[in-house]
Amino acid sequence: MVAPSDIFWLVTSAYNWCCSSPVDQAQNSTVASTSAATIAAQTCQQLQQSLGAPLVQTSSSGPDYSLGANGAWSTFNTEVNFQPTCIVFASNAEDVQTAMKTIYENEADYAVQAGGHSGMTGWNTIQDGVLISFMNMNTSSYDPDRDTITMEPGVRWGEVITAMEPLGVAPVGGRISEVGTGLLLGGGLSFLSAAEGYASDNYVSLDVVLVDGTLVTATADNEYADLFKALKGGANRFGIYPNSSSEALLGAIAHFVHDTNDTNAGEVFMVTVIMTPWPSMEPSISVLLVYNGTEASFNESFAEFLSIPYTSSSPSPLSFLELSNAVHFPAGMGTLFSASSLAGVPANSAVSVDDYLELYRQYNNFSSMFASSPDVGFTLLDFSPVLQSQIRAGYEKGGNPINPPLGTPGYVIVLFQVTYREGVTKTAEDVEEGREVWMENAPRTPGLPLFLSEADAKQQVFASYGEYEFLKQVYAKYDPTSFNIRHTEGPSGLEVPLATVCESFSIFNYSLHLPLCF
Repeated sequence: MVAPSDIFWLVTSAYNWCCSSPVDQAQNSTVASTSAATIAAQTCQQLQQSLGAPLVQTSSSGPDYSLGANGAWSTFNTEVNFQPTCIVFASNAEDVQTAMKTIYENEADYAVQAGGHSGMTGWNTIQDGVLISFMNMNTSSYDPDRDTITMEPGVRWGEVITAMEPLGVAPVGGRISEVGTGLLLGGGLSFLSAAEGYASDNYVSLDVVLVDGTLVTATADNEYADLFKALKGGANRFGIYPNSSSEALLGAIAHFVHDTNDTNAGEVFMVTVIMTPWPSMEPSISVLLVYNGTEASFNESFAEFLSIPYTSSSPSPLSFLELSNAVHFPAGMGTLFSASSLAGVPANSAVSVDDYLELYRQYNNFSSMFASSPDVGFTLLDFSPVLQSQIRAGYEKGGNPINPPLGTPGYVIVLFQVTYREGVTKTAEDVEEGREVWMENAPRTPGLPLFLSEADAKQQVFASYGEYEFLKQVYAKYDPTSFNIRHTEGPSGLEVPLATVCESFSIFNYSLHLPLCF
């Protein structure tokens, strides 16, 4: 049984949904003249007085500071590069309210960290500011009467699935066990998305702490319905394919996302990994095919993939918990993402898959260019499907800002990942120039959204959304002074002119910098 997500302690900031009330311009100019470090130090002193030293720790005052400062998945976001002035280890919503109210009143810079699984440097940590950590808010529970799962923002999907499996239910959540709940704010892809839509399409209600410290509950039909919508941004077979099968596999996934109508075909997870030094090692192409049904139906839905030569295969029935633990991404290394989206291509037609082949060629060019790099550990190219049934499910559940127009055929989300070697704590200029070239030249289908959780900070993800104008309107309503944008890192594209005046609250995003900034 699939259970929707109920109350979620949302504190905006990981992917910036903000909001604030108009502030006095004279006060703004006075605050601006004070350094961020000084403001942060003052704010941390006030928080220690109001919340106590055990909950608010500095590098010299608490035993958990280093644990919190190093809680991010990417090395680029850990203590070697970012030292928060203090870390608030929130234990409940009231702690978060107090922290945000103090941050707001002092105009302090801040960041929020839930699972910390972000490829964007500086989006889930802070220098000269306050970090709110949800590591101690990590519980989940199931209400059988309402058939809903309630999660706190610090829990990871593997923990939720483990807790729910004995109860016979599963969340529409992340595909990788180590990923946290911030995935929801970027939409979130699930093994169940073909039938249920994005993970965030399955919200029931959201408890949100606004930037001024106000706690509100947003649902699909209350006064915060616009905020609720805006915050939405089994058999298994695992096969290893030789690089010579790459063209056939790219064609298979292009045909699958366009043609399939089987909502039980939950996932095609195609990943190419090139380790360095290269070309001493052949690229490894792994394809994870997930089906919620019989083996015969599995073979029918994935027939094109199964006809392609592979070097090894391990078909087996898995529980949802086993499936969530089937794929892992290594931690402890600096990692950066870039994104693209490609439309599906009908099989047995004259339409070519040239864009898929060109994107793969550019990936190989990048990897060969840095084959002997002392900095790069490995590169990865991943194709994840968004089926037409997933788009339709999102509309049926109230809509989300991400989806293209109803009726759009299925498409693939593309992740280009560069992971640096262990011990490398700074990006290399030549590698970053190479990533820029890939982002500028990689094929991308106009009109299809990028996936925020797997994009580069410089990519204009919001502008690619089907309901970009809706997002801008909601942002302007809830944060007319752009408080969140001015005080925490995150995606761009929702800035509001300071002259805008309107009555509103303020949101402060949470966990993995997601698409939330009004």
